[in-house]
Amino acid sequence: MLNTGTPEATAKKLYLCVHGHFYQPPRLDPITGDTLQERGCEPYHDFNEKITAECYRPNAQMGNFKKISFDLGPTLASWMEKHDPETYNLIVAANREHFFRYGYGNAMAQAYNHTILPLSSSLEKRTQIIWGIADFQARFGHRPEGMWLPETAADYESLEIMAEQSIEYTVLAPWQAAGHVDTTEPYIVRLGNGRSITVFFFDEPLNAAVSFNPHTTINADNFVTHHLQPRLNAAKQASGQEQLILVATDGELYGHHLPQRHQFLNYLLNNAAPQHGFEVVSLARYLRLSPPRREVAIRENTSWSCLHGVTRWNGSCACVPGDGSWKGSLRRAFNRLAAKIDMIFALETGLALRDPIAAVQDYVAFRSGSLGRQEFWKRHAAVELSDWQEKRVERLLEMVYFRHLMFTSCAFFFEDVDRMEPRNSIAYAANAIRLAGENYRAYLEDQTLGDLRSARSGKSLLTAEDTYQRVTAEARTALARMDQERGRLAA
Repeated sequence: MLNTGTPEATAKKLYLCVHGHFYQPPRLDPITGDTLQERGCEPYHDFNEKITAECYRPNAQMGNFKKISFDLGPTLASWMEKHDPETYNLIVAANREHFFRYGYGNAMAQAYNHTILPLSSSLEKRTQIIWGIADFQARFGHRPEGMWLPETAADYESLEIMAEQSIEYTVLAPWQAAGHVDTTEPYIVRLGNGRSITVFFFDEPLNAAVSFNPHTTINADNFVTHHLQPRLNAAKQASGQEQLILVATDGELYGHHLPQRHQFLNYLLNNAAPQHGFEVVSLARYLRLSPPRREVAIRENTSWSCLHGVTRWNGSCACVPGDGSWKGSLRRAFNRLAAKIDMIFALETGLALRDPIAAVQDYVAFRSGSLGRQEFWKRHAAVELSDWQEKRVERLLEMVYFRHLMFTSCAFFFEDVDRMEPRNSIAYAANAIRLAGENYRAYLEDQTLGDLRSARSGKSLLTAEDTYQRVTAEARTALARMDQERGRLAA
């Protein structure tokens, strides 16, 4: 647990933390590795480029990442590291500066590819959490103190795995607590095996105003006077107790969803809030200044973006217009495919690997290069493997990697199956099948295509099976083109 014996003074009794959840779904073609072009973001090639220009880059250049709490999703971070290294390095440096100053960072990890954990198996949850920690450590140079749950979707098992992996805190919506909570302080959630985790609850009315009322964030001084100060606990003010106001929103709010709000954020953090008596802090730092005193239970299978629990990512939900039954069909297709892929992986690697599950959990570190090839095989090879055998196991590990990517939450978030987000996840499923090898293709496709056939668009009337056939045809074309190019270079 955190060291709460710090002598750091607490002269300022009012604290403000602004948390930005910075995330974009994976937008890479699984065959070429290129970012797919998207409509609606012109003159930019894709939304990663557009949002970087409007939000990530200006916030990084203004130094806002030094002052806020934030999580940078691994799929976004991977893209940014390659396509805008200057912005990426500024964000990493912001956390490093906080770490050197206080001994802990202001960045949080995120479960790896934004899967809704309460809808995942125990093993999927563990893998996603371990991969998220590994990605964070490789980028920021230290283990994370906190972890952001995708869509803040929570259950006890996910919290227990996080605590087991030494994650100390997370952020939830106040309605995810089993009872009333005072959002001006953190709470302890007791878990199994004597473990616990700290939960910060964001201020819901303030979050809603910031997120959905553009007038709220025009003037930072007015924001503090008319929105921030009224959210303080009057009884605590009278007795001089510490208070924390937490605003936790999508980070893209500050410049993309609301233009120029990076300037509002900068002035709020550096001028308006301090001038009105608020000290700006990260969540990790506040935890050391004022550790939790009270306990709370959580409501399982809840989230911040669906008041119906996690139904939005599994079927029809009043949060989303139209018939959402396609989501159940798509998830059923992915669940059945995942079970078969797991069986193939265990069968094909059982003699080559000491512990196939442990090898999968180390794979993101190996894939990114933070865990070297020699060390990876030293840890995991059960016998001495030839180059061909190593490549075969690596191909199967990549199969499992894409099997996880197909569950990315964005595929199930919106109203229709004939969109870019479900298309991407279907492409990842198709790539996992390709990586399994031709001997397994019919076995994997048979039931999967039947399930995908029942996921039909209410707009275009196309099915998820139609999408699957289209992306597999595109993959064959791309692979043939790459083979021709390799042949030309070899000649």
